[in-house]
Amino acid sequence: MLVAFSVAPSGTGRADGSVHDAVAAAVKIVRESGLPNRTTSMFTEIEGAMVHKRNKGA
Repeated sequence: MLVAFSVAPSGTGRADGSVHDAVAAAVKIVRESGLPNRTTSMFTEIEGAMVHKRNKGA
């Protein structure tokens, strides 16, 4: 499975309106996951196997 996402926070509280801190935090989590990933100027892409979890109560 390939997933791509972008971070577009609003109201960062920074005078310059920069979203750098929020983007850096998201990219750090992705990189620490150990999954293959690629960050471009528009998206962060994550690649991994799809895992199905079944609800035992259903």
